Amino acid sequence: MIFAYLLIIFGVLLCGTPLFAKKSIPPKVVDLVSTFGAAFLFAVCFLHLVPHVFENEHESLFFALRPGIWVLAGFLIQLLLEILTRGVEHGHNHAQCCAESEEHHHHHVHPITGLLIGLSLHSFMEGMPLVTASGQLQAGLLTGIVLHNIPIALVLVTLFLNNGYSVAKSYLLLLVFAVMTPLGSLFNHFMIAPAGNFEQPVMGLVVGILLHVSISILFNHDVGKKSKLKFFLIVLAFVLAYLIPDCH
Repeated sequence: MIFAYLLIIFGVLLCGTPLFAKKSIPPKVVDLVSTFGAAFLFAVCFLHLVPHVFENEHESLFFALRPGIWVLAGFLIQLLLEILTRGVEHGHNHAQCCAESEEHHHHHVHPITGLLIGLSLHSFMEGMPLVTASGQLQAGLLTGIVLHNIPIALVLVTLFLNNGYSVAKSYLLLLVFAVMTPLGSLFNHFMIAPAGNFEQPVMGLVVGILLHVSISILFNHDVGKKSKLKFFLIVLAFVLAYLIPDCH
């Protein structure tokens, strides 16, 4: 668990470092990484997470509700979170939009504040099923989260720099985002899991969130020269997700 949490935290911090060093990363590279991560998350949902949503459903405290209800609820939750995040979890760069809103921050909530709140809630929930009630690590979900955080970290650093934040403040805010996934996992493992069999609804909510994010990225790609490469990356992500062992 500790290794998994450190991997997530340092993965986010290291991804943002090149931008602090004034080294730009080509948008097409970010786009390809985002596509690969989304395809991997999509495959992980169906290969590793969805079976947990529908297994032992009659042992759940919420057996009267169909398991799919929790998936749909997670989908809707992500729609609401995007009011705050503006699609940053999709790898979209709204740096210019936020920078333009900076001059109006004394009249409205600072765009970075709302964005961080939305992303923090997204990451917190995303990490909740990272460790099962029996203490087993979801290796596929861990890998998917690490990949998924790469474009998010890059967009966040771009936003921080465009808004004139210092390197120290930017790293601190990036760290806040990075620790939310481990906090979600710890909260579920020590607070929710001991209180009862909530694993099914928690997993269902997260599957809905991840499906919304991954589908939004995969269906928001250009049809051009990179289509063949993206198709190859998607197939590769599916194969790798299949090869990762399940927590059982």
